[in-house]
Amino acid sequence: MTKKAGIYDPYLDTLGGGERYCLTVAEILLNNGYNVDIFWSGDSNILEKAQERFSINLKKAKILPDIFEATPHEIERIHDNNFLFNLIQKTNSKLKIKEKILKIFQKFNITRKYDLFFFLSDGSNPFLFSKKNILHIQVPFLSNSLEPQPIINPIKSLFFSNIICNSKFTSKFVKKYFRKKIDILYPPVDIVKFNNQEKKENIILSVGRFDNILNAKKQDCLIDAFSKLIKRKHLKGWKLVLAGGSLQESSKNAFLQLLIKKANGLPIEFFINPNFEQLKKLYAISKIYWHAAGFQVNENLHPEETEHFGMTIVEAMASGLVPFGINKGGIPEIIDNKVNGYLWKTIKGLVNKTYNLIGNPKLFEQMTSKSVQKSKQFSKENFETEFIKLIKLP
Repeated sequence: MTKKAGIYDPYLDTLGGGERYCLTVAEILLNNGYNVDIFWSGDSNILEKAQERFSINLKKAKILPDIFEATPHEIERIHDNNFLFNLIQKTNSKLKIKEKILKIFQKFNITRKYDLFFFLSDGSNPFLFSKKNILHIQVPFLSNSLEPQPIINPIKSLFFSNIICNSKFTSKFVKKYFRKKIDILYPPVDIVKFNNQEKKENIILSVGRFDNILNAKKQDCLIDAFSKLIKRKHLKGWKLVLAGGSLQESSKNAFLQLLIKKANGLPIEFFINPNFEQLKKLYAISKIYWHAAGFQVNENLHPEETEHFGMTIVEAMASGLVPFGINKGGIPEIIDNKVNGYLWKTIKGLVNKTYNLIGNPKLFEQMTSKSVQKSKQFSKENFETEFIKLIKLP
């Protein structure tokens, strides 16, 4: 009998690193004989867009309505003829209590039909009732609904087979909320699809969403850094390329328009919503990778505003770029400072370190080789092997 798996990601429409993580899990489960349902009530073409963006195969996955954000009216329609639903309707409970009971029952009624359920937490600690429930936490929440609740949280945790974090950094902040072991499973990067043999051009590349929300990519700071860098000697012909996604039309994205205005007159190019092939090409011809998420953030007070891992850094390393990333969050788990890349704290430090590397071709060649080698630790193959081992797939 074919096994069933459910996947829930509340941020699916952003198609960021967390979405690649969850959808890679979906692909692995499909490849291991599972029927996979993805709970989502947004864009009905999201899986087609994800396949193009991430180059993963989700053709056999199905989209089902989101049961985790359903309204009481939607729940009523689903359980219109259910005895327990009708019984609850007759009680004199306050509306909010009634809604919570209905939602819990709805989740029970649906998730219990699955052999495995993979849930990306948005700060919530859900009730799940499949045979194997996996809670995945990508954001190091400090104060949220993950916060310990003396009775409810321990009960919910009993239903989890595994709690998985995307980095040691994330785990450090969320482990106090649970009485279970937390496993670390670094995000998957399909490194074999990236080309590190193409002729490089004098390009500094940065890839990230064009927005100013959670763990913002701080492209404005990179523009400031680049404007200082190109004033140095012997840097004629260098350019900065900023690539990334925009949920809105470019003309309506206020932050993107601010960046474009800020970059006016500088050798800076923008690639908006590149597909996977376009992104691969940009990586292949670039020499240096800049990453600024977490800049000017106190990671102890606001860990959620740092980069919790950094998949684009690994993609860059697999493509033969030397990465420069903030010495915060999960980035030091990827970059070994002065070995396969550089960790930086200030704009001045980023500019100086980049300039020194550009002026030392021999060092650049050595670091490129070590960068490619380090990227192999985060391969999609390693992820699949560890995921299957971790959750003990039959």
